[in-house]
Amino acid sequence: MANIFLRSPYNISQTQQGTGLSVFLTININGVEVYTLTKNKSATSSIVLFEVAELIRDYLAIPYNGNILASEPSLNNIIILTYTWKSGLNGTGTTQGTPLVVNAFGIDAYGYFKEGSNPTTTKGYMQSNNVIHRFNGDVLRIPFDRNNTTNISYYEGGVLVDGETLTTSTTTVFKYISYSSNDIDEIRVTTTDGVKIIKIKYIDGCKFTPHKISFVNRYGAIQDLWFFKKSIEALNVSRESFKSSGITTTGTYNVTQHQQKTFNVIAKEKITLNSGYVSQDYNEPMQELLQSEQVWMEVNSIVTPMTVTDSNLTFKTSLNDKLVEYKLELEYAFDAINNIR
Repeated sequence: MANIFLRSPYNISQTQQGTGLSVFLTININGVEVYTLTKNKSATSSIVLFEVAELIRDYLAIPYNGNILASEPSLNNIIILTYTWKSGLNGTGTTQGTPLVVNAFGIDAYGYFKEGSNPTTTKGYMQSNNVIHRFNGDVLRIPFDRNNTTNISYYEGGVLVDGETLTTSTTTVFKYISYSSNDIDEIRVTTTDGVKIIKIKYIDGCKFTPHKISFVNRYGAIQDLWFFKKSIEALNVSRESFKSSGITTTGTYNVTQHQQKTFNVIAKEKITLNSGYVSQDYNEPMQELLQSEQVWMEVNSIVTPMTVTDSNLTFKTSLNDKLVEYKLELEYAFDAINNIR
């Protein structure tokens, strides 16, 4: 089945069947019919068009608590779209012609304008960067489309040391490798779009506390990026106030009470991270990180929801910048003071 990118529009249409005057469209998600849509044919066109990605995306929730393997089944939903021409208006009357049935996976991915309408992919390796900087000692996690990947081979110094074969699935798109060896430096992946070579570079002996950022990338996969260098934490506080006289019936007041009273104090924590020197291959995942709607930070195995507050990104190259390094500002996606009621 194909993968439908749910963060970009997905249009479904079909030329008029028989004497059809309207179209009846059903959307089935994970075995449940959740939408029925009808649309009448216009007098000037024999095609009826629906855009359905936004509706389907409402049924895709991506939970993440650090256990990426447990999250695999939640990274997609299973879609059946049935597009039927009817002889009457508003989806009434008899069926005309043969219904168009689309079976697909829905993933939280998006395409770029230059790629055209209804973006999809047969890409097996579900990241944009072919060089991965990994913190030495952390488990290497890489997402693949299990239905477009056949073999994964692990190399050390050009020598094959391990491998695995992926099987297809009718229910799940993503398969994560979770590899703990610190010796492999290259992964070769056989996919439907050719053989992909991924280089692994290790960072160890960090002077600063490393931070792992996990985010939903452009292919709908949860991807890890490590930031190895200096980090700075800060706190922003907003408050409201009002003036109170505090006068008593005898005309006196207490000098230890506040005349300017404060209320609705909201504190927001933020952090600035530095990647250290990385490959210029990181231009694309950094762009995807800024465009992501779901971001988490993990420090000492504690997963925290974050919001990227940077709005600008300057792409860097080794030719222009010699050494490529990125700085990123994030805000904790909750108030410092517990105010959940």
